[in-house]
Amino acid sequence: MKKRIYLSLLAIGLACMVMALVISGWIFWRSAQEQAAVEMESAVAMISAGMARDPEPNGYLQQVADAEKGALRITWIDTDGSIKFESDYDAAKMENHLQRPEVQQAFAYGTGSAVRESATIEKALYYSAKKLPDGTVLRVSLQRATLYSHFLSLLPMALLLLLLAGICCIRASRMLTASLLSPLRKTARIMENIGTPSQQLPQEMPHVYRELRPLVQKIMDQSNYINHTIQTLERERNTVRIILENLREGVILTDKAGKILALNTCAKDILQIRRTMKVSGLAFEKILPGVEWDQIKTGEDSPVAYTQKLVKNDRLYQLTVRPIYKEENLYGALFILYDITESEHREQLRREFTSNVSHELKTPLTSISGFAEMLSAGLYEEEKDVQHFGKLIQQESQRLLRLIEGIIHLTKIEEHRPNIEMTSVKLDTIVEEIVNFMEPVTQEKHVTIHRKMEDIAVFGNNGMLRELCMNLIDNAVKYNRSGGHVYITLQQEGSKAVFAVRDTGIGIPEDKQKRVFERFYRADASRNKKNGGSGLGLSIVKHIVEHHHGQINLESKEGEGTKITVYLTLAT
Repeated sequence: MKKRIYLSLLAIGLACMVMALVISGWIFWRSAQEQAAVEMESAVAMISAGMARDPEPNGYLQQVADAEKGALRITWIDTDGSIKFESDYDAAKMENHLQRPEVQQAFAYGTGSAVRESATIEKALYYSAKKLPDGTVLRVSLQRATLYSHFLSLLPMALLLLLLAGICCIRASRMLTASLLSPLRKTARIMENIGTPSQQLPQEMPHVYRELRPLVQKIMDQSNYINHTIQTLERERNTVRIILENLREGVILTDKAGKILALNTCAKDILQIRRTMKVSGLAFEKILPGVEWDQIKTGEDSPVAYTQKLVKNDRLYQLTVRPIYKEENLYGALFILYDITESEHREQLRREFTSNVSHELKTPLTSISGFAEMLSAGLYEEEKDVQHFGKLIQQESQRLLRLIEGIIHLTKIEEHRPNIEMTSVKLDTIVEEIVNFMEPVTQEKHVTIHRKMEDIAVFGNNGMLRELCMNLIDNAVKYNRSGGHVYITLQQEGSKAVFAVRDTGIGIPEDKQKRVFERFYRADASRNKKNGGSGLGLSIVKHIVEHHHGQINLESKEGEGTKITVYLTLAT
């Protein structure tokens, strides 16, 4: 557009210059003709007046012709058209001039004029004739350049003027083009900034032509509206992206053909896709094999979601598929991958816990019910049998009570109540108190406890840590052999406190060591029952350690003993 405007302005300027030059040259030439005609009329009048005063007209005419030095040609024509005097040629040899237009006009009207061009000398001959009082005609002629020769003589100057004018036109065309396009450039810049931050748009309307002001104003209004809409959509898109990227579920959106339109980071991690990899347009069916795609495609027209469980990377996921509609037309499908590994694990634990609790409660309740039934039926012979059955009922009741208390306590620990007070706790003091408390038991079982503890404090709950130490020391004494030993150590390693309890007891078989921290699990059920264990002690210990963000480690060898090490955070 700029080039076209520039060339158009340049062409118009040059055309105007050429036309102005031609018209001015023609006007100048016409002016010269008129001036020549006036001069010749004056010359004829002056010469005729001089002839009237001079008794020798021919001599006078010769004097005038000599004085003009050939500039004027003087011809005196008789009434019959013959030549009486000729200043430039031999009058005797000249033809009759009666048929000349200017001569005829002079005979008829008193004056006459004519212009004839000579092709041989490229001159124009101007004639002016006047009828004298005696009836003869005096004619004066003058040579002037023709129009063609006039312009030809002006050609060098005209070309120079055209060159200078062309340079000026080029300069002026550039300036004028820039000036004409400046408002359009401003308008174009406004349009280019559509969709960019609003601070890049002019706050006020730029200086443009009055005719363009409605258009520019409309563009600015539309630009502001479009920018506002784009920014709103950008914020909404960022919000949706942030939500999707922070979801723990994998979300995949596909079109009707099953090609991926979008997916979040969690989905890439689940499907083991590099985060930098571009997956838009790929067939989702190839990326996620093992899915009942036929059922999904069959149910695309149904608003009911399709669900399926599948295993990926040793994790269990639930795949939910729901068709997406846009203006009542099927747009695609939304796939949601939800990790249900933990929930399934918890459900399994709940079922096992329910089964274990039912089993553990059933045994003492059965015993209590049986003994009570025997007493109520009078199936005893002596009074001491009643005391015996009553003692058995009391023992089973106490066992049942301990089991219920252990379950309630474990449930409280698993709840991770936030109001549990965490302070600096001296484990060596707690251990000393527990050892002193258990002295009757150790004496009865002939077990010796050895202690080697540093004076350090850990960060935790005093009650929970007391129960942790009590369970570990009680198990070490309870499952020890007669004359055995228990070694308790407490020392600092880096930023951790290491609390270890080692016994020389029966030990735990290697194939059962992984399950000793499970609820109600007993490595030796008969011996555990004999010692009055519920199978919850180590499970409680494990949950206390997890609540304190610590670690627990078990080392055991059957027939040689067991060592349990707990790592806790030091108090600052």
